[in-house]
Amino acid sequence: MMLQEAGFWSGNTQAPGRLYGAVVGIVSNNVDPDGMGRVKVTFPWLSAEDESGWVRIATPMAGAGRGVWMLPEVGDEVLLMFANGNIDQPYVVGALWNGVDAPPDNNDDGRNNRRVICSRSGHTLVFDDTEGAETITISGAAQKNKIVIDASGESISIESSGRINLSAAGGIDLQSDGDIAIECATFSLSAQKSYEVKANGSGSLSAASGLGIDCMAGVKINKDALEVT
Repeated sequence: MMLQEAGFWSGNTQAPGRLYGAVVGIVSNNVDPDGMGRVKVTFPWLSAEDESGWVRIATPMAGAGRGVWMLPEVGDEVLLMFANGNIDQPYVVGALWNGVDAPPDNNDDGRNNRRVICSRSGHTLVFDDTEGAETITISGAAQKNKIVIDASGESISIESSGRINLSAAGGIDLQSDGDIAIECATFSLSAQKSYEVKANGSGSLSAASGLGIDCMAGVKINKDALEVT
C-alpha cells in the first residue's frame, strides 16, 4: 500500500505527501524478486498491516556487481528517509539497535577501542585498537576457529579446534628469517616425484625407538668422514 493511501500525511503540516526527516521502520521482507537488494518495511507508528513497496538500501559502496552486501534481517529496525521528501520514495539509510536487539559488543570502559562486524550466526571481525595490544581477529561462530593479526606483537596466529588444510595448484612456499618448528603426534612427508633436505650448517636425524631407511633403487651417502656408533 502506498503511504499516501494509508493516510500517512494526514494532518501533516508540511506539503501534502511530503516528509522531510527520518522515520523508523521494521523490515518485513528481504527477498527482492528482482535481485536488487531491496527490502519491504512496515511502520509500527502507522499500522502493522501497512507495508511499503520495495525500498532501496543506502550502503557504503555500490556498483555493477560490486559493493558492500549486508541485507538487514526480517524484523530488524531500520531508519528511513525520503527522496526530496516524497513519502512514496523511501530509502533505508541505516539500522538501529533497540531495547530488544542489543549490539554485539559494548563500551563499558568508555575507551571505545573495539570495532565489530558480527553476522547472525556469530561470525565476527574485530578491530581492537587497545594501545599496546592492537589486533585484528576473524573468528567463527563458536569462537574456536580464529585468525589473529597481532599488530603490536608483529605476529599472526591461526587456531582451529579441528583440522587446518592448505592447498594450492601452483605450490606452497614457507620462508622465515628465524626458526621453523613443527611439533605433532605423527609426522608424514610424501613426495610424488622427489624431495631434498639441505642445511648450510649441521644437520641431525634421530629417533628414540629406531630409524629405518627404505629405498627401491639404492642409497648413496657422500661425506668426507662417516662415523657410525
